[in-house]
Amino acid sequence: MLKPTVMTKVVIAGTKDALEPTISVLHKLNVLHITDYIEESADFKIGRPLKSASKHSEHLLSLRTIANQLRVAEKDPTSKQSAQQLPSQIDEKIVNIHKEVSVRTDELRNLEFKIKEKKDLLSAVKPFTGLPLSLELYHGYETVKVYTGFIANDIENKVSGITGNYELFTGEHDKRKVFALFVPKVFEEQVQKLFQEEHSYVELKVPDLKGNPAVLLDELTKDVYALKEKETNIQSELDGLKKEYSEFILAADEYLSMETQKAEAPLRFATSPNAFIIDGWVPTKKFAELESGLAKSSKGLVQLIKLEEEVKEEEIPIELDNLGPAKPFELLVETFAIPKYKEIDPALFLFFTYPLFYAIMLGDIGYGIIVTGMAMVIRNKFKTGALNGLGMILLLSGVLSILLGVIYGEFFGFPVFNVEHETGILGAGPAIGGLQLPVHRLGSVQQMLVVTLIIGILHILTGLIIGFRNKAVEHDIKHAIYAKGSWIMILLGGVAAIAKLMPSMMSRNGVPSGDPIFMAGIIVTLAGIVLLIKGEGFISILEIPTILSNVLSYSRILAIGLSSAGIALAVNTLSMNLFIKPDHVWLGGGVVLALIGVVILFIGHLINLLLGILGPGLHSLRLQYVEFFTKFYEGGGMKYAPFGYNRKYTEE
Repeated sequence: MLKPTVMTKVVIAGTKDALEPTISVLHKLNVLHITDYIEESADFKIGRPLKSASKHSEHLLSLRTIANQLRVAEKDPTSKQSAQQLPSQIDEKIVNIHKEVSVRTDELRNLEFKIKEKKDLLSAVKPFTGLPLSLELYHGYETVKVYTGFIANDIENKVSGITGNYELFTGEHDKRKVFALFVPKVFEEQVQKLFQEEHSYVELKVPDLKGNPAVLLDELTKDVYALKEKETNIQSELDGLKKEYSEFILAADEYLSMETQKAEAPLRFATSPNAFIIDGWVPTKKFAELESGLAKSSKGLVQLIKLEEEVKEEEIPIELDNLGPAKPFELLVETFAIPKYKEIDPALFLFFTYPLFYAIMLGDIGYGIIVTGMAMVIRNKFKTGALNGLGMILLLSGVLSILLGVIYGEFFGFPVFNVEHETGILGAGPAIGGLQLPVHRLGSVQQMLVVTLIIGILHILTGLIIGFRNKAVEHDIKHAIYAKGSWIMILLGGVAAIAKLMPSMMSRNGVPSGDPIFMAGIIVTLAGIVLLIKGEGFISILEIPTILSNVLSYSRILAIGLSSAGIALAVNTLSMNLFIKPDHVWLGGGVVLALIGVVILFIGHLINLLLGILGPGLHSLRLQYVEFFTKFYEGGGMKYAPFGYNRKYTEE
């Protein structure tokens, strides 16, 4: 906690005879982070995959093709399959499943093509149902040109002006005028020009079919229906195969993934004709476990050596070490950057501050209950992984929002306790530890602003203190004083001076030059500036205003909270006073207006809830990443990735 797991650099050396047993043990223990061997020499080369690698890769490729065709997705297993029995089933089952799935998939693809073909014909035939001609009558003329299409205007007068020898048929389809014009080919050029000038003309292609369009339409519709029925039946068969084999596919995929991983492991080792060497890292607390496992399996053919040599910090893999509720906040840390080996891990600080900032901004019992409920649903649906972690973060934020909602006395914007001219749901608020509830946000803006700025000062100060520690560890105390101590002095001195200056200026008493706290603040600030210039150069003066902007940035906690409370209040006032309870009379405007008020109430609070989930979440995260992390956190570490596999669908 606060620091990544302590790591030990190790080397594993052994004879070629012990290579496969060693790989199996390392994979089973799942503790060794392997450092890939990349610099070949005359004595050692990069290893070659085991003989089984090709076979396992082929099976895995076939299996994943089947899984993709059946749309098999990961799920929580109802039972685990034996890893000892799977190898004897894989060859035969994969071939059989692949055959069954491929036949149906090919047939399904063929049906989809035929359905599209029939639908295209349907679309082509439909317009001609509005004309009194069979489709074969539109084709096969040597001296006659046929024009068909949609048109808005009457063209008979224009055609008769070109020739009196023509046939024109008109009708209607889909509320559009459709026509068929038969004219001698000798007038083709004039007629073509006529249609070019007629902007409402849309040409129709006559399908290469024979018969009455209405009859053909009926036949094609029946054909499409029959093909879709076949498609549904085949899809049902595929769904049946999915239901029957999905657990096997997931278990076999896991088994083959593990075996492929083991078979390709030598590509990461240094090997000679008779020996192999593996470089890597293991958590110090698990070194004994690794040592014991290798000793039992190798029978003296493999040696584990602990190295004490100096290494570059960036070469050490990072495993974050947090317990309990703070563990999910590692996700937010890793999203920003993996910490360096000697850096402080900020996950524990996020555990305290992220939900606090979120709750201060949301601060409503009703919204908090919904957020908490959503978090519980997410955690119930996703038992592991990132979404489970996000669910835990949301759960803590929601619970704290309920507590802050009690302090603010807000339930979906309605007062829980009596507030000035408003009667609360529970009447007068109690006094807890000298704090009289509720603390009405909209009526205590100045006090809330002071609280949020104090929170910001403490948060930034914590970041600078951690940064001081990191610089002292990385370099020395002198460097830490120049880099971070100077900023601590500027922050504390500036706060002390401003805390005395602002009240005096607001009361128009002038600058409190004789006040010892004010003078001490000025002196400390100037001393900090001198140290900053000495350590970072004169140009660093330009960065001094950023400390003030960082502190003021925490006022967003109040601003977001007030906007949420204001929207809730506006929605409640609008829906209650105008629709549900006009002139303080329940249903005074009638049931219809009351229902409109309920709809406004629901939609308004739904929008505010969505804003209340996103706004506090993003702004709380911004305060962590921009105002807090920048004071101490560099990141750039390499994540610990042990050689092994966490089983989900199989067991030994």
